[in-house]
Amino acid sequence: MRRGALGIGATGLAFGAAFALHVVAGALGWAWLFGVAVVAIYVLAAGFPVFALWAGGMRYREGREARLTYTLGTVIGMVLTLGALWASNDRSFGPWTFILAPILVSVVSALLLTLRAWREGEFARV
Repeated sequence: MRRGALGIGATGLAFGAAFALHVVAGALGWAWLFGVAVVAIYVLAAGFPVFALWAGGMRYREGREARLTYTLGTVIGMVLTLGALWASNDRSFGPWTFILAPILVSVVSALLLTLRAWREGEFARV
C-alpha cells in the first residue's frame, strides 16, 4: 500500500498546485496562466486514477495494490471533477454535472492508459 499512498499523495499535491496556480493567476489577472491552470485542474482531476498509478510506479493490471489505487483514484477523481464542474457552473450543481463527472474520469483515464500502452508497444503495429 506504500506505492498506492505515494501515488495518490503525489497526484493530490499536483492537483493542489494547479489549484493554487489558478487562484494566484486569477488574483493577478493573468488570463493566460489562469486558463493553463484550469486545464491542468481538469486533466489532473479526470485522469487522477491513472496519474496516481504512474506516480506510484505501478501499471494498470499489476496487482491488488494497483487495483486498489486505481479504484480509490477513480473515486477521488470523480469528486474533484464534480467540484471543478460545480465551480465552472457558477457554483451550482446541474443534473449534467453528476452525469458528466464519471464520464470525464472514465474517458480521460482510458485515453491516458491507451496512449501509454500504444507508446510502449503493447499494440501490434501494422
